[in-house]
Amino acid sequence: MKQRYLIALSVISGLLCLAAAPAWADGTVSFRAHIQPMIKARPEFEKFLLETFKISDDGLGTRISDQAMPHLGGARMGPYAFQATWRGANGDVPVTLIIDTDIKFFDGAGREIKSGRLKQAVSFQEIFNSVEIEPPR
Repeated sequence: MKQRYLIALSVISGLLCLAAAPAWADGTVSFRAHIQPMIKARPEFEKFLLETFKISDDGLGTRISDQAMPHLGGARMGPYAFQATWRGANGDVPVTLIIDTDIKFFDGAGREIKSGRLKQAVSFQEIFNSVEIEPPR
C-alpha cells in the first residue's frame, strides 16, 4: 500500500514539474459535502473526528487545472486543509486539520492509469487515508 502511495506521489510530483506553474492551485471544498462522505467508510474514525474537533466547513484542496488534466479541470483532490478547533481537556486549541487521501485516476474506458499519463484521466477515486494536525495557518 505504501509503495503505491509513493508511486502515485512520484507521478503527481513529476506532473507538477512538467506542468505550467499555474496548473495547480488551491480550491475551496466543503467538509460536509466532500470529506464526510469519504470518511463514512470508517464510522469509528468519523465519530472520533466529529466529537474531537469543531471543523470549519470551508477548506482547501488541490485544484486540478485544464492544462494538467483537460477532462478534470476544476476538480479538487487531496490533501485537504481545514481550520478546526481541537476540543481538549485543557481547553480548545486552534489547529489546521489535513485530510490525506489515496487517489486513483481512470481513463475513458474506466481503466486505472498506471503509466503516469494523467492527461488522459477522465475520473478519479479518492479513499480516506489519514489525518494530520498542524498549528493553524
